[in-house]
Amino acid sequence: MRDPPQLELQCFGAPNARLDGSAAPPQVLWHKHFALLVYLALSPNRTRTRPHLYSLLWPEKPEDQARQSLNTAVSRLRLDLGADRLTSAGNALTLTDSALHVDALQFEAVIGTDPGAALLLMSGDFLEGFDVDGARGFEQWSAERRIHFRARAVAALLQVAAAALETARYDDAVTAARHALALEPFSEPAVTLLMRAHALNGDGAGALVALRDFAARIAAELGEEPSRPLAAMAERIRKGIWRSPRPGGEEQTPLVGRAALHRTVFSMLGAGMRAGPRLLLITGDPGTGRTRLLRECTDRLAIDGALVVVARPLESDQDAPWGTLRALLRAGLLTAPGSAAADPAALAMLHRMTPGTIGDVGEIGGALGSVLRAVSEERPLGFAVHDAQYSDGASIDALCVAIASCHGSPIVGVVTATPTWDAVPSALLRLRSELGRALPGMEVRLDPFSEADTRELVFRASPWCASDSDRERLARRVFFETSGNPFLVTTLLRGLKDASPLRAEVLAWPPSGGTDGSPLPISVPQMVRRSITTRIAKLDAVTRRVLQAASIGSAAIDIDLVAALTELPRAAVEDALTALERARLVVFVGDRYAIAAPLITQVLLAEWLLPGERRILRERAVEALAARTDIAARALRAQLLAKLQASVSS
Repeated sequence: MRDPPQLELQCFGAPNARLDGSAAPPQVLWHKHFALLVYLALSPNRTRTRPHLYSLLWPEKPEDQARQSLNTAVSRLRLDLGADRLTSAGNALTLTDSALHVDALQFEAVIGTDPGAALLLMSGDFLEGFDVDGARGFEQWSAERRIHFRARAVAALLQVAAAALETARYDDAVTAARHALALEPFSEPAVTLLMRAHALNGDGAGALVALRDFAARIAAELGEEPSRPLAAMAERIRKGIWRSPRPGGEEQTPLVGRAALHRTVFSMLGAGMRAGPRLLLITGDPGTGRTRLLRECTDRLAIDGALVVVARPLESDQDAPWGTLRALLRAGLLTAPGSAAADPAALAMLHRMTPGTIGDVGEIGGALGSVLRAVSEERPLGFAVHDAQYSDGASIDALCVAIASCHGSPIVGVVTATPTWDAVPSALLRLRSELGRALPGMEVRLDPFSEADTRELVFRASPWCASDSDRERLARRVFFETSGNPFLVTTLLRGLKDASPLRAEVLAWPPSGGTDGSPLPISVPQMVRRSITTRIAKLDAVTRRVLQAASIGSAAIDIDLVAALTELPRAAVEDALTALERARLVVFVGDRYAIAAPLITQVLLAEWLLPGERRILRERAVEALAARTDIAARALRAQLLAKLQASVSS
């Protein structure tokens, strides 16, 4: 038996058929012929008995005429589709699956593993607008299939929307949730996802409009009202009380990149809300997005109904026993609904706590655990400690004791810290070591953006670019200038959005005859300049002098040259570079230090060195390098001579 020609059956949207990639002959699309093919394609083993088929499609005819009509239909289809497309065995008729492509079958095959791909196949309802006169059984079957595929599509769309929310792609979540509501107008899970996506994206009005429309629809057609949880979410959004306290006060920025990390973090939050406790430790250098991710976590907890309390210790708080714990208690733990049900002795102990309180960590941690459990019985609880490297050790130890005692309680804790592990309280190191063991939870580390992350953000945040090629160029430039530091990336893009004169300057790169690694100075947006300047201003005079000297050459720092320019011992320069690494102004790459990002160099040269000072440093550097014969020194000397010549020419 040779293979029949390729047959494609399109069941979703306007029904259609193609044969070997071309339009199928007209009689293949005759309604009863097409209905026969589709029905067989979706039948078990693509097989049905002949009596079943002719009673389904020709029920109005006497049995002998119905049998003849089926035989005629099969004969005509074999002429167009090949003799082997429809085969008979006894009283059964089978549609051969060789070279057969049916969108409805493909949909079923991938819906469980790739719902996004399955939805692309569904261009409309099953057999949309298709009917077969007199074949009531077929009409009933197709209606049932239509309901089935709609339900499957709605479930897939909810998966897609939830996955988009897990990676903070709010626009995608809104689109998927709206599509689900279009297919199932009374789906409360769909409107819940739609409201969450709108609200988390800062569009509270859009969330309330979605609920208003949903409520009107179910009232008019079902005589029902939204559920109490949905109404409660709407009330939180309406009053603005769902948003948690916002440490840092920064402007909302898109949460992009790090899709796998975000999915892991937000899934853990959900698990904690259902059957906690969970403790999340977010670590990362300044500017890598700890505050932004913390805010996203607390917002998600709050919009889902959790009570959220936040403490942010200051650098001076490390020596204040119980300072962080007292801040959490003042933020609302002791007055939260349900707290009165805690052990009275525990409440009394925590109420009496003062900066000078002397108490056993285990005893105070046990008292805190009693309050956490009581509050979480009333509603889920979230707490956050931002910049825990400044926290006092006693508070951290007490929190660990409390969390460990809250088995099964819907409690989620989020702690952020910079990974300067030699300068943090030892209690924070103990917390970190116990995560995933005695303490249910995990640590996530925020590293700089990759080139792919930077590109994603640039493409989303640069609508002013005329073309994708401009966006590609801008993405390469932004990554080069910032070294992927998320704060510098986002503030640079925000500055370009607000300062159109800078745009042409940024896109004019690489320079003629240069490469992507060729520097081309740009005007640094004020937000970036101010942030870097503030960080430099906090340095002591010696450390700042080392950084200034390092900035006049290449990104890689020549320690011997810096020692010569600053007249400091090499050991003192190395100590200063260690301090600069702590301040995240330099990084240690391979076997040498380098300034962390070209933007930092630009701000140093523009804000912290006068033109005359720059020239003097460069002239002294050229002189100091003259006696050296290593290739790196010779290359740096040539670079400095070129800069000196350029300054004379200008």
